[in-house]
Amino acid sequence: MQTATPTAKSTVVWSTAETRGTPALRQWQAMIDRSLFALDIDSSADGFHARMEQGPLGPALMSKLIAGPQTVRRTPRCIARMGDGAKLDVVAIRAGTFHYAQNGHEDVLRPGDCVLLDRAMPYRFEASESCSMTLALDHDWLARWTPDPAALAGRRIDGGRGWGRALSATLAMLEVDMADRLVLPAGALAEQVASLLVLACTPETRPPGRGRPIVQRLRQLIADRAHDPAFDVAGAARELGVSRRYLHLLCARIGASFGTLVMAERLDRAHALLADRRSVGLPVGEIAWRCGFVDQGHFARRFRARFGTTPTAVRAALHA
Repeated sequence: MQTATPTAKSTVVWSTAETRGTPALRQWQAMIDRSLFALDIDSSADGFHARMEQGPLGPALMSKLIAGPQTVRRTPRCIARMGDGAKLDVVAIRAGTFHYAQNGHEDVLRPGDCVLLDRAMPYRFEASESCSMTLALDHDWLARWTPDPAALAGRRIDGGRGWGRALSATLAMLEVDMADRLVLPAGALAEQVASLLVLACTPETRPPGRGRPIVQRLRQLIADRAHDPAFDVAGAARELGVSRRYLHLLCARIGASFGTLVMAERLDRAHALLADRRSVGLPVGEIAWRCGFVDQGHFARRFRARFGTTPTAVRAALHA
């Protein structure tokens, strides 16, 4: 029985059927605390049973949860105890029902429906015998698609209508052990989920382009142009139609300098390419160049500072 956090190559499987001695519900509570986050879990069902399968999807962590009837609460005490509030969880229902409340919203999810739950806010849900797929996403990563991810929390996403239908269909295809079988980088699929999530949660009240929030446009511009070594503050301000001073104020609102945001985007892309088996034929120097670095030594130093390891070590892990 595995209980470690999944790596890029591992899948965790845990089941109450494998436990001995300790009551199954208590074992389930402990497993959720270790592998996901702190929750208070109760169940009145006789012979409670549960199973969890867990694996990576690029920057996201997938958890397939099968469990008997349970009542779950994310309380202020849970939030304070774990200090894991900078994540949000996309929950997609595959079987059963899921009555939840968060962020002023209360609704019932049925198979195909989804909801985004924010770990930084209290919530509760009551689930029947159920099967769900949960994707854990970093708040800052999701903020590349929407300036305020927390504002989307608690909204029921109808899996049979509009963008919710596309999101539901995508999530229904996910399995925790699929990363090595994908023909695209796992990170690309995670980005598709994020895009569909924001589309499904956001009413289409404004046309695209300049009507979008300026911070969102800035994040998208950095994502689109970070690979260009010549991309700088002046060019970004010009493309957004704002002054350089105002652009720096926008970056301060995000909480990082322009250079820090661009560097983070370049390094994240480089790490994704280095960890992708389909890029194994690309030299490390070529990957650095494609991600906006003109000096391989500078790239290596920045990479180590960000990830605590070297580019060559990440590449070597593919052959381990």
